[in-house]
Amino acid sequence: MFFLLRLEDPQWLLLAPTGVLAGVLVWWQLRRPAPFLDLRMLARHGALLRTCLRHGLAYLVIYCVLYGFSQWLEEAHGFSSFHAGLVMLPMSGAAAFCSIAGARTKGIRAPLTVAAACLAVGSAVFLLLQGTSPLVALLCAGALFGIPQGLAATGNQAAVYAQAPAEGVGPAAGLQRTAQYLGAITASSLIGLLYGERASDSGLHAIALIGVVLGLLLLALALADRSLRAGAAGTGPGD
Repeated sequence: MFFLLRLEDPQWLLLAPTGVLAGVLVWWQLRRPAPFLDLRMLARHGALLRTCLRHGLAYLVIYCVLYGFSQWLEEAHGFSSFHAGLVMLPMSGAAAFCSIAGARTKGIRAPLTVAAACLAVGSAVFLLLQGTSPLVALLCAGALFGIPQGLAATGNQAAVYAQAPAEGVGPAAGLQRTAQYLGAITASSLIGLLYGERASDSGLHAIALIGVVLGLLLLALALADRSLRAGAAGTGPGD
């Protein structure tokens, strides 16, 4: 992960040992009867692999906006850290409400589809924000983006429980969380690359554009994944 720490000045030489160590890790995990990273389970269950991919990409966008927006509020809009936190409250409130609503929803495809659509639409709204945007616009943009935070978390978690084998739910949940952390690490690197020394409108818009593209990709993945249909999850390896 050291390669991702400074994307504005890539340490290309670190890619060689990174590739070697990644290969050794995969080789070692595949040899263990009870591996820490159950890669064989991911290979056997395509639906679970796709869920981890969706989760990682969703949280890449979520963390880009969550941390990038708060930094922009302070450095480009001029809010204090206290007032920036207050502006972020509608986002957190919407995320909490949608987490509860998503947990009570029986289906899997619908919450993930709505989450992906809101990621794209919410990111598009951030494309319109400027350092002079009124407070109500900032609050509405944050609240809109809070919706996919809650739905993506509960939707992908439900998918993991439905798609993982009964004896592998624990490791599958760990792989899902690993995908989330990889998304967070990549997001922090992108924020540093796009903002540079100080957050700006152009940097926020670049982050938002990435969010629109990935949101649309996630929407396509959710609509095309047949394993997310009612009664289809957990039908067997290779789905």
